[in-house]
Amino acid sequence: MGRKAIDRERKQLSKKAEVWVKELFYKVQYEKLNKLTLDDLAALIQKSKSTIYTYFKTKEEIYQTMVAMILNDIQEVVFDELPNEADLVVLYESILLKISDAVEGISIHFLDEIQTNFPQIWTEIKSITDKVLITFSLIYEEGMKTGVFTNFNITFLLAMDNAFIMNIMTDHERFKDENLSLKDIVSQYLQLRIKALTK
Repeated sequence: MGRKAIDRERKQLSKKAEVWVKELFYKVQYEKLNKLTLDDLAALIQKSKSTIYTYFKTKEEIYQTMVAMILNDIQEVVFDELPNEADLVVLYESILLKISDAVEGISIHFLDEIQTNFPQIWTEIKSITDKVLITFSLIYEEGMKTGVFTNFNITFLLAMDNAFIMNIMTDHERFKDENLSLKDIVSQYLQLRIKALTK
C-alpha cells in the first residue's frame, strides 16, 4: 500500500505548492541538505509527508525544483544575439542586476551543499552559467568593437566571471566571518566589473 502511494504519478506543482516550496527554500539555506529527510523537510514547513509526496518522490526533486525557480529567472537574461541598437552599458547592468536579484536569498552554503552533494542539479546550474557567459561574451565583443568598453582579453574576462560564479559564490567559508550575504558579494563584484569595463 505504501509503495503504491510512493510510486504513483506526481501532480504538477500548484500555485499553492509553489508557495510552500519557496518557503522551504529559505528554511534550508543553512542546513546540511544531504542529511535532511523528507520528514525533516515536511516538519520545516509544517506540512504532512503525504503532502510532500503528492508532488515529489525524493528530496533531490524538491531541491531541483527550488533551483529551477531561480534558474528560470536567470534564463530570462540569456541572449543568443544582442537586441538591435542596444545600449550595452544599460544592457550589461540590467543583466547583472537581474542575476543579483535572482540570487537574493540564496546562501553561499546552499550552493556549496548543492555542488558537493547533488551533482545533477549542479550540472543544471553550470549549464545556465555557461549560457550567461556566452551572453557576456557577446556584450564584451560588441562593447569593445564599438568603443563603449575598454579593450580586455575576452577569454580572460570570461574566466574571471566563471571563477566568480563557480568558486567564489560557493566558497562560504571564506566570507563567513565578514557577514557577507551572497547578494552582497555579487553586488560588489558587479560594481567592480562595470567600473573596469566602462571608459
